[in-house]
Amino acid sequence: MTYRELLELYKTGELELEQRKKVEKDIERQEAISDYLYEQEDIPELNDIFEEKAAAEKNNKRNDDIEDIDTKFIEMVNRSIRHAFRRMGLTILAAAFVLILFVQFCLPTIVSCFYYNPAKNIGDKDYAISKMSRDMAVYSEVFLPGKRRGSVQVEAKGYGNYNITVNQTSSFTGSLTDVSGEITRGELRYYDNNIFKKPATNVFVYGSIAGKEENTVEENLKYTRKYFDVKDDEEVNLCAAGSKEESLKTLQELDERKMYIGYVSLDKIMSYADFKRYVDRQDLAEVWCAVQVAELEKEEEVVNFQSNIPNIGFVCNPSYNTAIKWDEKKYPNLLPGCETQDMGNEDEWDDPEENLKSESNARQHFVSLLNYLSDQKKFLAMMEKDNSNYTTKELKEMASYIKKNGIKVYGFTTIADKETLLKLSKQSEVYEIYTEEVR
Repeated sequence: MTYRELLELYKTGELELEQRKKVEKDIERQEAISDYLYEQEDIPELNDIFEEKAAAEKNNKRNDDIEDIDTKFIEMVNRSIRHAFRRMGLTILAAAFVLILFVQFCLPTIVSCFYYNPAKNIGDKDYAISKMSRDMAVYSEVFLPGKRRGSVQVEAKGYGNYNITVNQTSSFTGSLTDVSGEITRGELRYYDNNIFKKPATNVFVYGSIAGKEENTVEENLKYTRKYFDVKDDEEVNLCAAGSKEESLKTLQELDERKMYIGYVSLDKIMSYADFKRYVDRQDLAEVWCAVQVAELEKEEEVVNFQSNIPNIGFVCNPSYNTAIKWDEKKYPNLLPGCETQDMGNEDEWDDPEENLKSESNARQHFVSLLNYLSDQKKFLAMMEKDNSNYTTKELKEMASYIKKNGIKVYGFTTIADKETLLKLSKQSEVYEIYTEEVR
């Protein structure tokens, strides 16, 4: 059996234990010899020939076993081998250098492509805007009443890692509060989690009662007591503000020097046209309206509002607008403002009050907000990680419901002082108000 055949049997695992150990020993010896040759650069056998010839000439010995050696040929062979080793070293060095450059400059970008990229420029070369600025402008309008933001600064760190700062560009308190955080491969962490907290599910009274859509809250509370078989001595109004009397007492104890987000529960669910007429008569700052976005569960004439009206809506009279670029054909009337290239032309800016005065424009705006968010799968997965109610499918269904049924408003929020909130609470259209201090 030849040694080559022996190696084939070794590779296929067919050798006996003793033969396998012998082959492994031979392989280890061969590797050691190869390493030694590489370090020495010269071939020992050729050097031995030189030494043998020199010794023979010195002693004037001529032996038949000593052949005439072409010294120049052997030197050429040695030089060729050394050059080959040097070329190999240079090749390895070049490959290592290319690998280092790839890891340093290309790999971070490639890895980042698999995750949400908030730093992508959606503006132009003269006016850069981060993609997260637009995403946050839409998201905060839909889910964060009183906390709308439309400017996000992003620092890319590579490998899907980013430092972010969500800027506040408008304030009702006289002070601006920026929120910093980081995004690590699609995971968002704010350094202050309290600023962008969503409102509790029961900040509006319609989040915890049942009844008929055309009824007042008091009438629906009676239905609720009957619907859920609530005892006479048990409270049925589970709104965060408590009862109407408790809500009024809380308003009277507010600090006159501070500003508050007021969550105003309407006494009756209104159409958008009726609601807009009501709001336009008030002297209010930015108003966000809470919209019914899903078909309500019905049992005969009784509607269960409790699990069917999430706190979701849009700003119906923005206190400010912005220049953010978007696809107008795909998302018509997405945001009040103008295209970035037209920001220097006052005639191109939308009039927020006029733009959202009609129900058709408001409906188009709200549907575009929902459709846009449903298309931002990576962003939405990051923002709604712990909330399965706002998946892309759910948002698409909400948009379809609004297109079909129009806008019905059950409450609204505004930022106001104590005096304004007390004035609102006395109006017949308002049932009660829950408040949070503006931070």
